[in-house]
Amino acid sequence: MRRPPFRQRGFSLVEMGVVMVVVGVIGMVAWRWVATSQAPMTRPEMQRQLNEAQAGVEGFLLANHRLPCAASDTGGTENCGDATAVRFPWRTLGMGSEFAALHYGANRGGGADLAAAPPAQDWPYLGLTFTEVPVFPALSPVPADVSAAGARVGASYAAALARRPLVNGLDWCTVVRRYAANNAAAGVLRAGSAGASVPVGFVIAHPGENRQFDGNNADGASASFRFDLPGRSQDLNYDDLMLAVGPGDLGARLGCAARLSEAQSAIQASYAAYDTARVMQQYWSLLRFDIDQAESAVDGAESGVALAAMGLALATTGAVLSIASAANTEGVTAFIVVMAAVNIAASIAETVLAAQDLTAAQEDLVAARAKLVAGNAYAIHVYNSLADALDNAVVIDQKGLTP
Repeated sequence: MRRPPFRQRGFSLVEMGVVMVVVGVIGMVAWRWVATSQAPMTRPEMQRQLNEAQAGVEGFLLANHRLPCAASDTGGTENCGDATAVRFPWRTLGMGSEFAALHYGANRGGGADLAAAPPAQDWPYLGLTFTEVPVFPALSPVPADVSAAGARVGASYAAALARRPLVNGLDWCTVVRRYAANNAAAGVLRAGSAGASVPVGFVIAHPGENRQFDGNNADGASASFRFDLPGRSQDLNYDDLMLAVGPGDLGARLGCAARLSEAQSAIQASYAAYDTARVMQQYWSLLRFDIDQAESAVDGAESGVALAAMGLALATTGAVLSIASAANTEGVTAFIVVMAAVNIAASIAETVLAAQDLTAAQEDLVAARAKLVAGNAYAIHVYNSLADALDNAVVIDQKGLTP
């Protein structure tokens, strides 16, 4: 019986070729990755990385109203409780792990902890209680549009008060401004050397081409001087790149001066509107007093007309009686007739004057009421202006440092 021929199994030339191509591609990719990871960064690339790190730090500041703390290790998570941490907090900032090689520091003391949430600075600071606005004079009833304007003032002031305990970028600006202005206690983060150093708000260090920190940036260097000044001369023993931002420059980059000025202007506008409302309310009360006086004058004039009419009636009656009495006795004389006519004429004059006084008092009352109507319209304008000023201060406070 014949056996089938023996067949040896293996890769064909095509299969071998495919395998070699795949291995070659994988090897090329691996080689390029190794070469890229090991190749030194160029100076522009290092500077770009520093600039991106700075943008990340300032973006965090805008969102959180404080600087990030340094990380304790290359994991990149900030650790505000580690006073010796110097690693860049790339993970906290939402950046890539290529930033793990950087060192970073933020000022944490000297009266200005820039990495801590600042205390609320009462923005908008209104100092006044505004309890004296709105106050309506004795109107019966208070017109609906006047009442609505007054209620709007109350709501706007309540909204402003609600913002005072809330922390925002303006509060942080007051801290950094105080830090920049107080040269005697300018913070604990400094860059330089034991011989010469300057205070900084935050600093970022790149290890350079040799991938290790040199000079005062080296691990284990003095805790007081972990960072060199930017611009230090490069040599064989030092190739680090530095980026440091002073407190004044940091505030300027974020527009603190302009934002604080805008907020203060809004607050001053609120004060001015409040003062105008207080004066308006006094004027309003005077208008109400004028109406009360005019109404009293009308009442008095009406009483005067009544008395004058009564006097005329009495004078007329007296004249008739005196003439009748004279006719029954000694006879009517010219003197008696003249005196009766004089008395009647005087009473008529008094009645006319009383009627004129009543007309004038009524006209004054109409004018006083017209002034109050105009005063009501002015009060609505003043109250709305005050509410607008308060609302604007609230909007600026809510905006904070947001572009």
